[in-house]
Amino acid sequence: MIKRLYIIGNGFDLHHNLKTSYYDFALYLKENDRKLYDTLERYISYPTSDKDLWAKFEENLANLDAEEILSANSNYLPDYASEEFRDRDRYAFPDTMQQFYEMLTGGLFHDFTEFIRQVEFPANSYARKIVLDKTSTFLTFNYTETLEKLYSIDRNNIIYIHNSAKDDKIVLGHGIDPETFEEKIPEPPDDLEPEQFENWYSSNIGYDYSYDEGKKNIMQYFKDTFKPTKEIIDNHLDFFNSLTNVEEVIVFGHSISPVDLPYFHQIVQSVKTNLKWTVSYYNGDEYKRHLRTLTDLNIDHENVTLIQLADLLEINRQLKLEL
Repeated sequence: MIKRLYIIGNGFDLHHNLKTSYYDFALYLKENDRKLYDTLERYISYPTSDKDLWAKFEENLANLDAEEILSANSNYLPDYASEEFRDRDRYAFPDTMQQFYEMLTGGLFHDFTEFIRQVEFPANSYARKIVLDKTSTFLTFNYTETLEKLYSIDRNNIIYIHNSAKDDKIVLGHGIDPETFEEKIPEPPDDLEPEQFENWYSSNIGYDYSYDEGKKNIMQYFKDTFKPTKEIIDNHLDFFNSLTNVEEVIVFGHSISPVDLPYFHQIVQSVKTNLKWTVSYYNGDEYKRHLRTLTDLNIDHENVTLIQLADLLEINRQLKLEL
């Protein structure tokens, strides 16, 4: 029976001086896959509210400018009127878009997994430890084994909701429904005569194999970089249903970002009302965002304690006895 639930986010790893931020990943790509790095920087149009692509990397994956990729590579489209046209030319553009798709999906996931696997635990990470109840259940959104390596938490007590980079295919992606990116096919008027319909169709729905196949290839990106939170929740329903007797939820290092918000909705639905929530924050801006988010989750502020992880190093005197 679960009495205390810890929810662990990347801020927990950063607190222990692990280089697992998206900025660290950007540096990794610069050194190990410059082509992918340059492609992401060029073709992902992050909102002006973000200072750069990497500030909210997962969310920004939904902002790939597919039209710009199609336009920038239009030189691969065949020139059917050219005397030099060959039938094989019609495949150059679809093949190029397929290469972009593979780099931005399988290539990205591979690079991110390798990035996590090479993350080291510096000696001073142990000095950043805080007191945890090792008998509790831990829902971690991280891909690292920090809980196991630094805290000796039994793996059976840990739910790697997005899998561990050690031995699983990680889950990484945006939270926008892929159907949002599907192109709407125009509908003809209802009162057209057969001849009028043929004219309307030829005028409104042209088809070019090279361009349309290429576009289909690159648009598949949005489906494969979508984080299927509903499916993940359904696959872990036994876990969420086991939270009915939880007396306290402790959130350490999680930004509670929109892409992961469905998990928090599920947790709130699964636990009792009026239980105690302890939530860490990084700075003043995140403090305010957390308050708004917790309100939207219908969690009473009277039941919430907001803390900073660094403060726990000072107030947990037991820590000094452990180290």
